[in-house]
Amino acid sequence: MQGNAQRKSNLFIRVIDVATLLYLVISALYLVVRGLVGDSVPFVSLVNSFAYFLFLPLPVLLALAAVVRSKKAFLRLLPIVAVIAVWVGPRFLPRSTVQAGNDTLQVMSLNTWGNNHDLTQTEAWLRETGADIVVLVEVSPAYARDRLPGLNDLYPYQTNQRDETRWGDNFILSRYPIVSSDYVDLGVPNQPAPVRAVVDVDGQQVAVYAVHLAWPVDDEAITSGGVQFYFDVARGFDDRIRNLQIQGLIERWKSESLPYIAAGDFNTSDFSVTYSRLASASHDSFAEGGWGLGGSWPVAWVRTGLPDWLPPLIRIDYIWHSDKLRTVRSWQGPAVGSDHLPLFAELAVG
Repeated sequence: MQGNAQRKSNLFIRVIDVATLLYLVISALYLVVRGLVGDSVPFVSLVNSFAYFLFLPLPVLLALAAVVRSKKAFLRLLPIVAVIAVWVGPRFLPRSTVQAGNDTLQVMSLNTWGNNHDLTQTEAWLRETGADIVVLVEVSPAYARDRLPGLNDLYPYQTNQRDETRWGDNFILSRYPIVSSDYVDLGVPNQPAPVRAVVDVDGQQVAVYAVHLAWPVDDEAITSGGVQFYFDVARGFDDRIRNLQIQGLIERWKSESLPYIAAGDFNTSDFSVTYSRLASASHDSFAEGGWGLGGSWPVAWVRTGLPDWLPPLIRIDYIWHSDKLRTVRSWQGPAVGSDHLPLFAELAVG
């Protein structure tokens, strides 16, 4: 009996050793493919967008390696621990803060979700936020027509963009005067152009972009809600049009003469390779002044009816800004009926 138990124990140790070896090989292969291919292949880009899922088996394997006291398994897991420490660890470290002075601007961005046709809760919540500039994308057209004027007392200056390719309008609401407003051609046919508004903030003009980039999924692939929704998104993923928009946006930022803020739904994960192109061209306020992973989509119970304790999977909502502005702090707001979480940034002007 004792010999039989020993054989089972040795077999379990070998299984753990093999599992950790496979995990290390798969992780290494993924990182090599990521480095070689980037986001140029849609399937690889999809995997890149959810890259942190690669690390989910790590705690389990570490615990099992501890149970069987396998040094070999621990050594195989150490490189992956190092990758996590370098890649994900900084997101949970305290940020170096910028001293807030008198000239700060609070910006809020939210995709309100075009299927949400009653924004009463959102409107009431907006009145409590204290935001100076609000960027709303995918506002239900009926609500945009009938209800947003109700915020005129709080935000007397507004721009509105009809998005004919999707089911919602895009807005910039401001406490400060909007001097001008126009569309920015990103050179991508049959896609809506972002709105660029020039806002006069106590004598300092700031360009504010309301951005809603292309949804990188073929809508015909979405067949149902619940858990099936996530599989449908994976099956229909194609981000090539969105990537062209990002390239056009980066080129536009290079020629922007004013301090700028670009807020909205970028439909781009901050674990993707494409994100690094944006981050090299502009400042991600949440990366500089927030804490944690900052997942903003999808709010599970709204989009799929899954339990509300499930966190959003990825961060795709951003408030970017130019070198001429500085992040004081950034944080997420609560769920207010959309399948996205709101994002705030307090920015130092001047």
